[in-house]
Amino acid sequence: MPGSHIRSMDELERAQEQWNDVYNDSGMKSPVMSYEYVKHWYECFSKPKDIRVFRVMDADKSIGFLPMVVRSKNGVRILTNQTNDHCFYGEVLVRQGYEKIFRKKLLDEILDDNGWDVLHHMFGYSFSAIYPLFTESLLAEGNRRWTIKVQPTYSIVLDKTFDEYFQNDLSSSMRKSLKLSKSRLKKAGPHNYLHYERNQAIAMWQELLRIEDSGWKGKNGSSILKTVPEYRRFYDGLIRILALSGDLHLYFLELDKKNIAAVFGYTSGDVFQYLKIGYDEEYSALSPSNMLFMHLVKDIQENYRQIKRIHLFPYDDTGYKKRYANEEQQFAEIVIYNNTIGGRYLYALDRIKEKISKHPRLAQKIKRIMSAMK
Repeated sequence: MPGSHIRSMDELERAQEQWNDVYNDSGMKSPVMSYEYVKHWYECFSKPKDIRVFRVMDADKSIGFLPMVVRSKNGVRILTNQTNDHCFYGEVLVRQGYEKIFRKKLLDEILDDNGWDVLHHMFGYSFSAIYPLFTESLLAEGNRRWTIKVQPTYSIVLDKTFDEYFQNDLSSSMRKSLKLSKSRLKKAGPHNYLHYERNQAIAMWQELLRIEDSGWKGKNGSSILKTVPEYRRFYDGLIRILALSGDLHLYFLELDKKNIAAVFGYTSGDVFQYLKIGYDEEYSALSPSNMLFMHLVKDIQENYRQIKRIHLFPYDDTGYKKRYANEEQQFAEIVIYNNTIGGRYLYALDRIKEKISKHPRLAQKIKRIMSAMK
């Protein structure tokens, strides 16, 4: 059913009943694919005219949705999903059992729309209901130029006890370091681990923000409190959406009745999404973030048996995620170039950049020439 995609907030609101029907019939009920979340994201980060929600139909029944946004950059219309520097998730909403037909019909629906030049879909994870969003064989049928880039993400599969994970999946040096930190923490004074859900977690949200802002994140402006207003508004709405669905989790490490570390995460089906960590740098010698993380892993394994995986998200500048991860998972970045002037232009430009990047000397020479021309 070409042309059934949604282009405004009013149309999205009219589709709420259909959305909720598909959501209730989906296999992985991720809160970031709920109607409330999708609408909230648009309200925080998108202009009304940029809304694009691709709705897939089968026999006059909605079987799935993909929320997207159109942005213009240097005259090129870029179609992206609901991702940004604080949203590393790119799920799609689809009825259980319709995954295969949804993928094919979705691609047809997107390619029938000439209102974009380049599609950029990020953060489809290999443990998701649909991965990748489009396969290479399917893209090859679409008569468009495309690329798929696969990169690692980091996760812990909970297929053993905590003791087995600690002994078998962590390196000997890591185990030694954690044991020393545990001993230091014990000597530092009485300590306790606290866990909050739903409204109790909302009541503790400002405390988590305080802790995250107290260290290096606050100093370099990357803490939630130091972000732009749109992101702060996004988090304020996000925690309330997660609290209502029962997916919100906040963990704290308390020493001498003072919170010295905090974690913000949420459940998404059978996955615990480990989103934010912060600690008081005054107590860095005690490795409070490591101690709190180990408690979190143990608590989930022992008290939330329905959770099968802890996801730490991609990118690992410090290497700590790799030290904890015990399985190989990936995420896919898909780019499709439309048969438009803008699409062909950007494809040619991207290919030139790719070739230059493989020849550092040529890249330096071009850089010198461009500098001389200024």
